[in-house]
Amino acid sequence: MTTTRTATPTRPGSENGGAHVVGAATARCPASHVFEMAMEPVDVHVAKARRTTATVLKHWSLPETQAEDARLIVSELVSNAIIHGSGDVRLRLRHDSHELRIRVTDDSTTPARRRRASAAGLGGRGLHLVASLSLRWGVADGGRTTYAVIPSLTEAPPCRRATQSSAEPTC
Repeated sequence: MTTTRTATPTRPGSENGGAHVVGAATARCPASHVFEMAMEPVDVHVAKARRTTATVLKHWSLPETQAEDARLIVSELVSNAIIHGSGDVRLRLRHDSHELRIRVTDDSTTPARRRRASAAGLGGRGLHLVASLSLRWGVADGGRTTYAVIPSLTEAPPCRRATQSSAEPTC
């Protein structure tokens, strides 16, 4: 497996507020891309997660319509984790030839759930938006992770050999 950094958020305690890359990797064939980052549960990290997602998806050459849906889903899931969860928030993006999977994890075991929004209320619409933009969404890891899946509109890049003598394909 080849490990590369695809974005450069900063480490906690830096002047940029505490978001940092946990790791970004490309996996063995079939071709797939994975990006992960962790952040402290602070409101400013919603925008950072959205911008970082945009950068990563552009690097992966995803179409703009799919990338826009992903940015909105990331905003909603990271916001929910910061507001309703506990502990650090972790974002994971995985793209392969079939789908883009977005996972947001925190330390709370209370699962995300849709709720009815009032006409005057500001909240209660996020997971409805996630459901309408994704192929499917749900909760995993005993309530700690909320995920959404967007069908791929493009295929992940094909695998290639890193060197002539390398036995491991890289993607």
